[in-house]
Amino acid sequence: MATAATYAHMFSSLPNCGKPTRLMVYDLHTLQNRFYLHGNAVASLHSAIPLLKQRIKKGLVNCVAFPDDGAAKRFSSFFEDMDMEIIVCGKTRGEGDVRSVTIQDGNANGKHIVIVDDLVQTGGTLYESGKVLKEAGAVSVSAFVTHAVFPNDSWQRFSVGGDRACFEKFWVTNSIPTVTDRLPVEDGIFEVLDLMDIIIHDLDHFSGNNFK
Repeated sequence: MATAATYAHMFSSLPNCGKPTRLMVYDLHTLQNRFYLHGNAVASLHSAIPLLKQRIKKGLVNCVAFPDDGAAKRFSSFFEDMDMEIIVCGKTRGEGDVRSVTIQDGNANGKHIVIVDDLVQTGGTLYESGKVLKEAGAVSVSAFVTHAVFPNDSWQRFSVGGDRACFEKFWVTNSIPTVTDRLPVEDGIFEVLDLMDIIIHDLDHFSGNNFK
C-alpha cells in the first residue's frame, strides 16, 4: 500500500497540461488503489485478458478457473462470449486451522483448464489450485497472469523438473520485463505475451467517458 501511495503521489504531481493526466493501468491488483490518485491524474483501468483469449482460441482450452471468488468476479465476464465453463476455487479452513484450496463451484472432470489471475509471486495458490483441478479429473491445466512478479526467481519451481511443474502452459505478459526476459520460454512451459498491441489499441479507442 505504501508503494502504491508513493507512485500515486508522483503521478499526481505531474505538471498540468490543460487536461487530466491519464494513467493506464492493466489488471490492477487492488482496485481501490486507483483512488490514491488526486489532482490532475486519473486512472483508466484496462485488462490484458484479451491477449489470453486470442491465445486460447488456437488451442484446446474449454474451461476457465479462478483461484478465488475475487478473481472470478473481476474476470469471468471477459469470457462470456466464448462459451467457457467457469470453475471457482477457494481456500477452506480444515483441522488445526489449516487452509487448503478446494473447488467451490464447477466441474473439472475431462476439461482443459486455464487458471486466470492478475499476478503471481511465489505461486503457491496457483499451484494448489492446479493440483486440485488435476485431482478432480482435468485433462490439462495451464495458468495465465498479467504480472509475473516471481521474487527470488520463484518461476524456477514451475519449470520442467521443478517441484511445482504442474502446468502445461504458463502464460504471462511482459509488464515486468526484468523478470520475463529471464524466463526459459524454450522449455515450452512459459510463454510471454506482448502488451504493446493491446496498449496501442486501448490508446486509439479510449474515450474520456470510459473511466471506471
